[in-house]
Amino acid sequence: MNQKMLDQMAAVTEAQYLREHAKIKPILDAEAALRGKLAKLDAQMKETRQQSEQDHAMRALGADLLWQGWHSRTRRQLNIELAQVTARKLKAMDQVRKAFGRKHAVQTMADQERKRKKLDQIKKLETQLLG
Repeated sequence: MNQKMLDQMAAVTEAQYLREHAKIKPILDAEAALRGKLAKLDAQMKETRQQSEQDHAMRALGADLLWQGWHSRTRRQLNIELAQVTARKLKAMDQVRKAFGRKHAVQTMADQERKRKKLDQIKKLETQLLG
């Protein structure tokens, strides 16, 4: 393969890699948001437990049980969403890895071809000078 073709292939594989890499950003953002919501939910639960231990009226009305039910449903839903986002992330990461592998392979081939051409030129010059 000639250098021009390898350079064109390198540009194409670089673009493909960047496209795949860009696809993963919203997925990572969604994952971070869900993890943040889960952490906030945990903090709220911890705070509510401390309050409910001191607030007997809340217990008497059953508000603590309603809160725990809401907390459990919300946690379950967030964990389901997190599992779905994680699955999408793993699939996208596979695509990014493949694109990176292609990009790296083509770039390596282009670099090797450049080195080979340079060595050929050096050998030609040596033969001209010594010959």
